[in-house]
Amino acid sequence: MNILGVLPLKQIRTGGDRRYLELMELLAERGNSVFVIMNAWLEYTPLHFTKIALPVSYTPHGFPPGSFLFKKVIKKNLSLSLEFARNKGCAAFDIIHIHGDMFLKSALFLRKKLRIPLFYASRCNDIDRAHIMRSKGALSSKEYFFSFVYEAINRFREKQTAKYAELITFQNTVDRDIFLKRTKCAVEKTVIIPGNIGLPRCAPGWENRNKSDKLKNIVYIGALSPSKGICDLLKALKRIKEKGYKLHCYVLGRIENASQTMELIERLDIKDRISIEGFKNPFSYLADCDLMVYPTLYDAYPDAVLEALHTGCPVIASAVGGLPDMLKRPELLFEAGDVEEIAHRMERCIKESEFYERIRSLCAERAQAHRFDWAEQFEKAMRKALAPQVSSLPILTKSDNL
Repeated sequence: MNILGVLPLKQIRTGGDRRYLELMELLAERGNSVFVIMNAWLEYTPLHFTKIALPVSYTPHGFPPGSFLFKKVIKKNLSLSLEFARNKGCAAFDIIHIHGDMFLKSALFLRKKLRIPLFYASRCNDIDRAHIMRSKGALSSKEYFFSFVYEAINRFREKQTAKYAELITFQNTVDRDIFLKRTKCAVEKTVIIPGNIGLPRCAPGWENRNKSDKLKNIVYIGALSPSKGICDLLKALKRIKEKGYKLHCYVLGRIENASQTMELIERLDIKDRISIEGFKNPFSYLADCDLMVYPTLYDAYPDAVLEALHTGCPVIASAVGGLPDMLKRPELLFEAGDVEEIAHRMERCIKESEFYERIRSLCAERAQAHRFDWAEQFEKAMRKALAPQVSSLPILTKSDNL
């Protein structure tokens, strides 16, 4: 297949961005001809796919919005981009593939001009995430206000995706079912492709490196913000300290805008139980720590959990988003925001060796379930999207504001 991707960011900021590039590399490795329209300012040299470099200057969350500027630059340079692809041996593209709705405007423009199907990958249920953040008081006043603005934008993009994408993939069944209910999209247009444990992230050298037999140290991986539930974990650690248990927590993640978290650590008097490590490669921590606690208020299918399972580090996590699909077993899940339950689950792991071994065993089972060829699943889905005749593609209208 000849696959066209779109990623006009100036820098890789999220795990989803990184995973998209990994996927395009893997699809190219499988023998597909893969071209990705990328920002010329992004410092990334592909190993297997071909980069179509276009300079796009924008300010994140600024005006005009990045999605508008991306489409404008792609439209202006479309003829040159197609000529570049032809000179590289690609006479015509078969399908467009993007991750996330930030590039939807550009992808729909390309779909209309090239008359080829769009395979859209949903990475996060931003609408429900905003509802959860507001209900939990996890947003600043500014974030609270803008969450309603972004929700309206996201609802519009959802409708466009449901109407015009030939195939839509989700990482978990919960997000897929909510999308179907909101948009009335046909279920036949959707497919579930969860995240996997695989190369290049999960190297063989880290597989099952964790050999812990008792709980002394835990690790938290994620932003130091209320949305990731770290405040609930810190309060649970306070409970553990009050009961006289010695349990240390290593915190991995970006520390920008973490003043609220730092103040809470001081207020709870648990500074001696916390090591703020910053944004680091997690694998050595996952190999050495005895448990990963993932207390997020919402996540679609977090890579951090997959990385923990790969190393053999047991995981307990909040039962939100895609985490019930990931971990399945009730022993590995707790209600988001339930400080007492988080503390109780950690205390059981400390006191009851059989329970701790049970957690390890269940996580080992879940690790095996995630060892599959991720790119192969996407490739099969793309071939499914190519099955209908191109003449059946819905036509974009002026109301779609392209």
